[in-house]
Amino acid sequence: MFRKLILLGCLFDCGMIGGWQAQAQTASVAAATTAVLDRVVADVDGQAILASDVDDEVRFAALLPGAEPTADNTPQRSLDRVIDRTLINQQRALQPGVAVVSQNDVQQAIDTMRKQISAATNTDSETDAGWKAYLAQHGFTPSEIQDRMRERLQILKFIDVRFGVVVQVSNADVRNYYDQVLMPELKQSKQPPPDFRTVSPRIRQILRQRRVSNLLDEWLKSLRAEGHVKILDSAYAEAANHDEGVAQEGSQ
Repeated sequence: MFRKLILLGCLFDCGMIGGWQAQAQTASVAAATTAVLDRVVADVDGQAILASDVDDEVRFAALLPGAEPTADNTPQRSLDRVIDRTLINQQRALQPGVAVVSQNDVQQAIDTMRKQISAATNTDSETDAGWKAYLAQHGFTPSEIQDRMRERLQILKFIDVRFGVVVQVSNADVRNYYDQVLMPELKQSKQPPPDFRTVSPRIRQILRQRRVSNLLDEWLKSLRAEGHVKILDSAYAEAANHDEGVAQEGSQ
């Protein structure tokens, strides 16, 4: 799913030498000057994270309007997200079949994303031609987005299976949020208060997501503390200090 190490050979004009001698000389020069344009920036329990993986993450965050503030979409924070995702995927691989998603689920999620992008960017990303053009501007293909969306849904399902079962939100918790958080906010913005019974399901969902996110964050911190993550490039050292909550991708 993530791009592997890319090796690009330089092309040289060797002149009109002719025959096999010209071919041999060209091959020799190209081999001698082959440049590695990718590099390993981190190791996650033996799995290499490449600079290109981080670049993909930066571009993918920019693909979704509002998903990540531009100022926060740095290589360091992008590496942080790649590391978290890699740790989750490694654990998910230990439980095959737990987080299976259908192609229909993937397509529905992509259709929703296309509508959101179209509304936010004033593009025609809901048409196939417009969607391909929009993705091309960000360096992606529809197939790559299919893969990323499938992975995203699998991760969300795995998180819910692993942590969601232990999260309990009581009626008192919901009422407390309504009275002490929602109502003061609405009063400050001079908005009419909604009926408690109408908004309580949404409040319960918000509280549940927050608690699952907190459990996930603590779990990822414990994996990092056990030495599963090594930052190999000093330019990305900020990602080694993972002290912020991990937001679920689907909640953005």
